[in-house]
Amino acid sequence: MLKSLLADKNRFWQSVVITLGVVIAIIQFVQIAKKNPGDFHLHWRSGELIATEQFVYLNNHNYPYPPFWGFVHAPLASFSMQTAYLLIYPIFFISLFLLIWVLNRLSETHFPLMRNHLFWVVTAAIFLCSRYLIRDMLECGVNLALVALSWLGVYFWSRKKELWGSLPLGFAMALKCTPSLFWVYFILKREWKMASYTFLAAAFFTLSPMFKLGYTEFRKSFEYWGNTVAKSMEESDPSRWMGGEIPLANMSFKPSLSRYLMHFPEGHEARLDSPLYIDFLDLSPQTTGRVIKVMLLCFLIFIGWKFRRHYEDRDDERILWECAIISIMILLYSPVTWGQHCVGIFPGVYLLIRCATSRQNFTQPLKLGIGLFVFLILILNRTFIGKFYSEVMSTYHIATFLFLGIIFFLLKRHENVTRREALKENQSTPET
Repeated sequence: MLKSLLADKNRFWQSVVITLGVVIAIIQFVQIAKKNPGDFHLHWRSGELIATEQFVYLNNHNYPYPPFWGFVHAPLASFSMQTAYLLIYPIFFISLFLLIWVLNRLSETHFPLMRNHLFWVVTAAIFLCSRYLIRDMLECGVNLALVALSWLGVYFWSRKKELWGSLPLGFAMALKCTPSLFWVYFILKREWKMASYTFLAAAFFTLSPMFKLGYTEFRKSFEYWGNTVAKSMEESDPSRWMGGEIPLANMSFKPSLSRYLMHFPEGHEARLDSPLYIDFLDLSPQTTGRVIKVMLLCFLIFIGWKFRRHYEDRDDERILWECAIISIMILLYSPVTWGQHCVGIFPGVYLLIRCATSRQNFTQPLKLGIGLFVFLILILNRTFIGKFYSEVMSTYHIATFLFLGIIFFLLKRHENVTRREALKENQSTPET
């Protein structure tokens, strides 16, 4: 019945979806115009400090970000903070379009779709990721831009244009360390040309603030940032990070696992004073830290073993599933993962929906997984259940484990292709 309804009035429902998207975009624009709801004021200030040749980490300002982050924002210092905020708002829509275009080009051979079906696949992916996409709108899409740049690098590489591919990926790596996981992926695949070009591009962009700051000031800034990151990595208590206590909203692996392995002390930012907050294991912070490091290393080795094969054909379907998993692993292994960072799940969600639609193979587990995701992420959020119960859910890091669930589905698709290719190989091998 639903299919026939969509088929009969397809243009009407497409118009409804587009109108709804425009309304949401306008609402977010109005929020930005009225106040500064995101972190842009911090980034604009970093740019202003570099533009005025001051120390970019003055009074410990915006210390998690490398100097290149401030250097990129420096041209915005020519405008007032509010004006600059509004001017770069379209970056979100440009990044979303670019990411969808790249994903479509990479997947169209394996998962062909009719034009109308493509619209609804994109709509479904946006809907499932809407909680995080809407949040990143308030950041003007900078996190979505990092995802899009990383995948653009993969796209150029798949077309044997390593030099072009190294530029967007190297740019993303210089802005934040986390996209470097794609660079590690190319090393694992023994794609030495792409890995070398990307390293050189990332090094150039990382060093580029020196042209503005000079060698001495740049070295001072880079060493300050590097020492801050190094101290954070040396922290033995997994309930803390470079900014002190790990906040409740952090969805990365480290705080999510430590929540179940140790008791956060009274008054900790990630602890709620409520009977709904239940403690589990009571390991010491040092033991918890060691256990988490072992778990993260084991999972990384497992993924590395799964992805160890070098593919002669750069259009191999498994590359899509692997890169989608890398995008989510960035969220899990990052020291800090806020809601706006979680746009990194979009490629995996898009590919799963597109594959199932193209092959008309929405399995029961996938349907159940989608329903569970919609219920726990989109329905049980602050808008519907209120701030308190939303925070209670956050203390159990349900989103983090759902991201792991997406990885599970992506790995299953990956294994299916590997099994299919092995069967073809066996059938083509002549009997002796």
